[in-house]
Amino acid sequence: MTTTSYRQIESMAVGTWTGANPEPLVFVSVAAIVAVATLFTGFNSGLIPATVLAMAPTFGIGFARYGLTAEYYGTVGIPDATAIGLMIAVVIGLPLGVTGFLIGTGLRHMWGYFEMRSGTDEASRQA
Repeated sequence: MTTTSYRQIESMAVGTWTGANPEPLVFVSVAAIVAVATLFTGFNSGLIPATVLAMAPTFGIGFARYGLTAEYYGTVGIPDATAIGLMIAVVIGLPLGVTGFLIGTGLRHMWGYFEMRSGTDEASRQA
C-alpha cells in the first residue's frame, strides 16, 4: 500500500509551480477537480456546490499538516491545520471551483442552444 504524506504533496506542488520538477499527477489532479465542478454545474448545480466540491480536497491537503512537526512552530495542532486548510482551499480551491462553474455554465448554455436549434426540448424527449 502506498501512502502520500503532506510533505510529498507539498514537494510535488512546489516542484510543479517553480518548474523545477513538474509532476503529471498535479496536472491530473487539478484537471479532475475542475472536471467535477464542471460536471456538477452542467447538470444544473450552482456556484456554491461547484466551489465546495473544489475546495474540499484542497482543504484536506492543507489539513493533512495536522500532527506534523514544523520547523519554527513545533507540532501542528488542529487550529493551525484548519487555518492552513482554509487558506489553501480559498487560494487554490475557490478559483478551481469558479473555473469549473464557468465552464459548466457555458457548456449548459451551449447544450440548450443546440437543443433549441434542433427542435428538441425536454417535453419532446419525455414523450
